[in-house]
Amino acid sequence: MRVIGLALAACEKSVQIVYEHNLRPAEKLHEPWVQRVTGQMLAAFDSLEAELQSKPLAATSEGIDQAGVTTAVAWHFAQMLLPAVVLAGNPVMDAFSAQAEQLDAFKAAPHGDGTYRENDQP
Repeated sequence: MRVIGLALAACEKSVQIVYEHNLRPAEKLHEPWVQRVTGQMLAAFDSLEAELQSKPLAATSEGIDQAGVTTAVAWHFAQMLLPAVVLAGNPVMDAFSAQAEQLDAFKAAPHGDGTYRENDQP
């Protein structure tokens, strides 16, 4: 539950940053708030990295659980949409997310195209 909570917190902060930069008019962007949320996101990812170092998650079709799915999705989302903010400083999550992204279930719902492809059908 702790891993899921950390991953959801990191993901929510990532979404807030994306919304602030992509949906809010530039003249209304509040940089102190963005910095605070960015710090919260990075702290959540650092805590998540420490959790995965002490208790690795399974990234196999048979072994991945909700904590693994949530962690992989949150990390991949942040890496794709905030690459300048979420630098590659979390090697355990980098490796875990890359491994999870190779699972058939992840390939069936790739980030970015907004569609789910059952049985890998376009």
